[in-house]
Amino acid sequence: MDYATKEATIALAIEDLTKQAVPNLASTAARFQLDHMTLTRRFKHTTQSQRVARSESQQCLSLAQEEALISYITSLTERSMPPTSQIVQNLAEEIRGKPVNKNWVAGFTRRYQDRILGVHLRTIDNKRVKADNPLGLEAFYKLVCIYILFY
Repeated sequence: MDYATKEATIALAIEDLTKQAVPNLASTAARFQLDHMTLTRRFKHTTQSQRVARSESQQCLSLAQEEALISYITSLTERSMPPTSQIVQNLAEEIRGKPVNKNWVAGFTRRYQDRILGVHLRTIDNKRVKADNPLGLEAFYKLVCIYILFY
């Protein structure tokens, strides 16, 4: 079972437990095919999901701050002003109150690539950058002109 599926199953099991008059942790864990202790700890709020724990200890922004940033990026994109990576970095630093890591924006966009629609946040592949130099394009079109004149 992948991480997202497991988290969704735990959420459903906890929802089921809250609806029960007397929570039966063992039978609920068996019905949802979960570890009894994992469900018990989550239900009693002694532990949390890996994503929430990582958010609080390692990430620069909390999940709530990241959600606010995503909604702002989405609103800018809907107004036809998609932000660049530098703008996102500036917004994150403003929210956080101190600088973020130089690679933070890339990790943020990778984590939320299914929710962020900003075109300017995706970097151009290095091979495309090298291929788009003016000297190479000029040489290509000179060869095309020679080919057209010759044939």
